[in-house]
Amino acid sequence: MIRNVLSNIPGIEYYPIVALLLFFVFFTGLLVWFLRADRTKLDRFSQIPFDETMPLTNTTMEQQP
Repeated sequence: MIRNVLSNIPGIEYYPIVALLLFFVFFTGLLVWFLRADRTKLDRFSQIPFDETMPLTNTTMEQQP
């Protein structure tokens, strides 16, 4: 039944090709960004969760009594 439904959709054969191309373009772009990124900036970003001197930016927590 599903095979009959999918075979009646015009242009259905292009969807897997487009999905695969989007997948590879996205992850290739991500890989290029990662390889070109500044290492000191990435190290600083990785230390943000452990930095206790950084103030909280959530204003709802500061307003609680």
